[in-house]
Amino acid sequence: MASDSERLAVAAHLHVLMRRKMGRVTDVEWLVRNAEYAQEIIRLACQQAEHPEVADWGARLSAMLFPKPPPAPVPVSARVAAVAAVTRYVGGLR
Repeated sequence: MASDSERLAVAAHLHVLMRRKMGRVTDVEWLVRNAEYAQEIIRLACQQAEHPEVADWGARLSAMLFPKPPPAPVPVSARVAAVAAVTRYVGGLR
């Protein structure tokens, strides 16, 4: 998980890129503190096909502020069934 200073640094970099390339001014502190504002600014940044660097930093900030949850573990019974199916298939070829 990223620290507050790392999130603030990425948000500040995105702010500078958006100001220089798009003429858009953002509030860096609010960007890190308010999820709705951050989602909207990230959406706007990620839509910038003509400025791929802005889109890249928007995606980077999104990953820091809204990390994806880890995938749900596969139940043991499903893993056992998958291994059994592979074993039967390989055994059937011989």
